Amino acid sequence: MLASTGTKRRFQLVLIKPSHYDDDGYVVQWWRSSIPSNSLANLYSLADDAAQRGVLGPDIEIDITVVDETNTRVKVKKIIDLFCDNNGFGVVGLVGVQSNQYPRALDLARPSRQVGIPVVIGGFHVSGVLAMLPVIPPYLQDALDMGCTLFAGECEGGRIDQILQDAAIRRLEPIYNYMNDLPSLESAPAPYFAAQDGSSSL
Repeated sequence: MLASTGTKRRFQLVLIKPSHYDDDGYVVQWWRSSIPSNSLANLYSLADDAAQRGVLGPDIEIDITVVDETNTRVKVKKIIDLFCDNNGFGVVGLVGVQSNQYPRALDLARPSRQVGIPVVIGGFHVSGVLAMLPVIPPYLQDALDMGCTLFAGECEGGRIDQILQDAAIRRLEPIYNYMNDLPSLESAPAPYFAAQDGSSSL
């Protein structure tokens, strides 16, 4: 937990579920999704639980914004403006990234990294590749070279706390690999989404 400073700060956590490109290079989007992203709902519930527990200390509030790109346009400039308004205090999480979504995830990460916003990429692709290959392949190295953090495994068991705390002090590790240390899910909060007002939408 971070030490008390006596000044209330707002940590911005933006969770994005990337879509993917079609054969012509357009982002695939639907007017409505048949079901919400379970990965996004899971990360939201874990982050909200961490916020309620005050994992960043009593002087820091955690603002959580979720965007599912399969049905919502990701407005990168608004995300950057949000972080600029809060002195870059926070982290962007690209969650549940599947193999066909990984190129899109890199394209979403790039503008944030160019202005120094921390970005963590997690999901099935990163986890699977790090679990199966003995060396980091070039396409994952591209993310590391960009300054992104890779997360493999599950975020339960207090691991979301570690990510938030490391991001708050600007000391994110290049890779968090928990593939050989799977946590118990019995006490984990159930995945859900809370309604967000217009001021928090991106």
